[in-house]
Amino acid sequence: MIPVLIPSLPETDAIVPYLRRIDEAHIYSNYGPLTNAFTARLCEFIGAQSGDGPVHAALTSNGTAAIELALRYRGAGRTGRYCVMPSWTFIATAHAAANVGLTPYFTDVDPETLALTPEIAARALRANPGDVAAVIVVSPCGAPIEVGAWETFEAEHGVPVIFDAAAAALNLRHVGAQPLCVSLHATKALGIGEGGAIITRDAAMAAAITAMTGFGFSAGSRVSEMRGGNYRISEYAAAVGLAVFDDLDARIARLREVSLAYVAGFARIGVSMQAGFGRDWLTMTANAIVDARVVATVTAAFDQSGIQWRRWYGSGCHAHPTFATCPHDGLAATDGVAKTAIGVPFFPTIAPEQIAQVCRCAEQALSSC
Repeated sequence: MIPVLIPSLPETDAIVPYLRRIDEAHIYSNYGPLTNAFTARLCEFIGAQSGDGPVHAALTSNGTAAIELALRYRGAGRTGRYCVMPSWTFIATAHAAANVGLTPYFTDVDPETLALTPEIAARALRANPGDVAAVIVVSPCGAPIEVGAWETFEAEHGVPVIFDAAAAALNLRHVGAQPLCVSLHATKALGIGEGGAIITRDAAMAAAITAMTGFGFSAGSRVSEMRGGNYRISEYAAAVGLAVFDDLDARIARLREVSLAYVAGFARIGVSMQAGFGRDWLTMTANAIVDARVVATVTAAFDQSGIQWRRWYGSGCHAHPTFATCPHDGLAATDGVAKTAIGVPFFPTIAPEQIAQVCRCAEQALSSC
């Protein structure tokens, strides 16, 4: 069997030097020296990647918490019960909105980019005048987000925008004041096991959300000045993160190698992948876009050959019982997107012959149609 995903984190020997630093400092949580060092390296990496100069980060216990805290910060004092978001996203996006007291209003996505667009979001605002508290823009499976377009959208409509960039930590092309929420889960290209981060150029936002992760205590204070909780990462998670950065260049090179192998293999048989995947951006999931008329045949062939596959976002959030009663815009394209975006086996250690086997299986299935 070829598994659809094998998470890959630094091995023990790479982490041990950082664990020894924990032993020496006797600091295990509460914004310790390793957490501060990891935050600095994360900001340096994303600042260099985006070309936007200094950026700031608030670390969180996981990616869902990052979205929740960004919504709480940006939604403070606002009215409106709905949070506009695409239905085609991981269910965590909807839970994050619900956890801060908002009701998801599910929208369609563009069938080419698989993403929410400003035009679709604007229609949702017109359908719910004065009742939208925030918009969550999702990076589909790690693809880059057109941040500039959403800066214009927010300026025009006055509704705060939050980015669910869970899988896009390697693909943040522009960082502005709007919060970019990333996941640092083990299944992500920049993973530490469990964790998240809010990236922004707004230093005050990063400082305030960092305070929210520690019961609302501002730096050096023991007085709770805002609503918060315990959303911090431990020094042990930061140790893993520092070891990840030590080997990140090699990891990125390997991800690019296996991504391009898939792009070439599928192109040979007439199957496309997400636009720009492998060439322009990298992530830890690979989606083949299979024609709706043959997708059932291809997935059945994968099953018969022991090739795991997955619809990473299922049929959309609206299909989950928890959110089945939430309003939506009709979702005309969502069902087709959900059916045809097929996650194929992809991980840094996947062998060329395994990629070839996946492509060969798909080719044989297509030839039988």
